[in-house]
Amino acid sequence: MKVKNLKTRLVKLPANVEFTLFMIKQELKSNLLLDKLTHIGFDDSFYRLDLSPAILESIGFERVSDELLGFYLDLLRVYCSKIDDPAEVMKEAVSFYIDLEVERRKRQSVVKQKI
Repeated sequence: MKVKNLKTRLVKLPANVEFTLFMIKQELKSNLLLDKLTHIGFDDSFYRLDLSPAILESIGFERVSDELLGFYLDLLRVYCSKIDDPAEVMKEAVSFYIDLEVERRKRQSVVKQKI
């Protein structure tokens, strides 16, 4: 039996992680759609789905600075550019989540070192 063909999960994720992954997945899909529409000339919309405050808060960032938001948007661009097939969205959402979690832990350790 091949693990990658397995239909069930091997681990159960906590509800807050699943919710955060769901929001990241929706953010990726929304940005992909709007970027593709802009690319073909439909760029008249001033509205974009912005789940960044909710995502960052659910991961555990206490304060959303401009630097953190810039980091988030750069990651969003990177992961959107990696998606060629709709089946890849969840895989990239998990990688996105991991990068945000690593960044949160880095920032937490810097704060602890200052104290």
